[in-house]
Amino acid sequence: MFVWNKDELNSEQEKAIFEQNSVLLVACPGSGKTRTLIYKIAYELSRLKSEKEFIIAITYTNAAADEIKDRVELLGVDVTQLWIGTIHSFCLEWILRPYSLYLDELKNGFSVINSYDAEELLEKLCKSFEGNKLSLYDCGYIATHDKFILMCKDKFKHKNIRAVLTKYFNILKQNNQIDFEMILAYSFKILKKRPVISQILSKLFPFILIDEYQDTKEIQYHIISSILKAGNSKSRTLIVGDPNQAIYDSLGGFPMSKSDLELLFGFKLTIADLSKNYRSSSKIINYFNAYKTYDNKILSVGKNKDYNSLITFNNTIHKDNLVDEIVNLVILNIKDKHISQNEICIAAPQWYPLASLTRNLMVRLPECSFDGPGMSPFARDIDNFWYKLSRIVLTEPSPNLYIRRLRWSTEVLNELSNFGVEISDFTNKGLLRFCNSVSIDEEEGLEYLRIIFDKICVFLKISIPGFPILKEHYDSFFRSSEKRIEKLQKEGNEFVDSISNFKKVFKQREGITVSTIHGIKGEEYDTVIGFGILEGWVPHFSDKINGAKNSKKMLYVLSSRARKNLHLISEIGRNVNNYNPTGLKPTSHLLSYDFKYDEI
Repeated sequence: MFVWNKDELNSEQEKAIFEQNSVLLVACPGSGKTRTLIYKIAYELSRLKSEKEFIIAITYTNAAADEIKDRVELLGVDVTQLWIGTIHSFCLEWILRPYSLYLDELKNGFSVINSYDAEELLEKLCKSFEGNKLSLYDCGYIATHDKFILMCKDKFKHKNIRAVLTKYFNILKQNNQIDFEMILAYSFKILKKRPVISQILSKLFPFILIDEYQDTKEIQYHIISSILKAGNSKSRTLIVGDPNQAIYDSLGGFPMSKSDLELLFGFKLTIADLSKNYRSSSKIINYFNAYKTYDNKILSVGKNKDYNSLITFNNTIHKDNLVDEIVNLVILNIKDKHISQNEICIAAPQWYPLASLTRNLMVRLPECSFDGPGMSPFARDIDNFWYKLSRIVLTEPSPNLYIRRLRWSTEVLNELSNFGVEISDFTNKGLLRFCNSVSIDEEEGLEYLRIIFDKICVFLKISIPGFPILKEHYDSFFRSSEKRIEKLQKEGNEFVDSISNFKKVFKQREGITVSTIHGIKGEEYDTVIGFGILEGWVPHFSDKINGAKNSKKMLYVLSSRARKNLHLISEIGRNVNNYNPTGLKPTSHLLSYDFKYDEI
């Protein structure tokens, strides 16, 4: 049985871990949620009664899966019977690949189309509707348990969008391909058509953990519930998240209520809380408490509890002077507040102003490093085989990363096996040793990758043209990367294609982070600087129904990332496609919040 020392967990965390029934755990920001999940996984692994059983952990991102698995292994626990990853990865490995023959649509085999190729195809199809101004971004759709829902808010475009998607689906069908959303749709269809599969999986999985449940889609709830319900309460679950941070509703994510979850699963859930915030000062916590939409208790108990936080709000600066203002705030935090540049984050609700802002800040603050958009020189398609291989070859050998790189090597070999490549003569350690041993004198990033990929193929005895899916991924990876580099160079980033720049992509966070509010969810920094906090952006101008509620959630997520200092900016002079030519106003919640901000 896995045990830990007395002071490693608090009473709330231990209660969630020892609970024998299924649990709905509401975890406030900075409450040690990840630590709790890691110990819970280790605890459940130690309680398995058969070598045929697996503990399943569903995470929202691949990065979260990597972090949790690394930390479980560092506890000295055998992770042979742990499977962890995103819901899409789970569906592919445990449902689609083993049982696709039960669906007429997939019985002749299938491959998952690259994100880049799917976008290219949709862009091409949209051109036939130029008069109606259809774009790739109009054609998003969400799978539910019984239908597809269009994401475009403009209903006048729906007829043409359906026509585009019909052509898109037909082309995928002809090519025996499915896309990201179809993974979920077909997985649920298999479980519904063949209930015995849910019964088999429920016997394999005595415990299923679902992280960030507030970002879970309706169809994902149904997929998991099919398995849990088939177990007749023998399969247990821990569902964890924070309803206050449900900011992915535009992508279909939402926190299902306890009563609805119980109705769907067919069994009762024990409610539990993690209410102790170890991250932020009392002042920061008191500030973001005002933006809660779910009434849970948050207590400040960490080492920063009594820190004299600086919380500012500027709604007078013009967008043309925004860079000056952010530079001043960065200098203030580094020099006066003694904050490390690695612990500063600059965030906005939208992607498009961030690349130019990052470049301007790099010029104005040459002594600082930056981790922001436009810094990645190649396409980061996490489902592309060659992207997965690039993680290994571009990451420097290090004891700290050995376990993770070894796991990546295992994933690469498993993927090759799925493509039909014979890998029985190779091991994950052998592949990793070979990648570490290759020395290439090449400064241009993409050429470096072409050379090292060729060498690895020789080592693995692979001829790329002999495996159509491998070739498809290869062409897509380099086409999309060339297109991205060309765009970035035109924007002034002339050295983006250097191999040193390529290797920065997988390095641990270094320098000032520049990202969206969505992009920093789950992270934490000493100082957070948020700009673009404007009506039309927070909430988005197209969010007519849930705008007020979602605006609060965005402000909650942004503010709760900060440990010590928080600076909010609602710059003047912004507009959205001339939607408001006089400039967007500050988000109404900021204006109505009777808070005494600090002056600097």
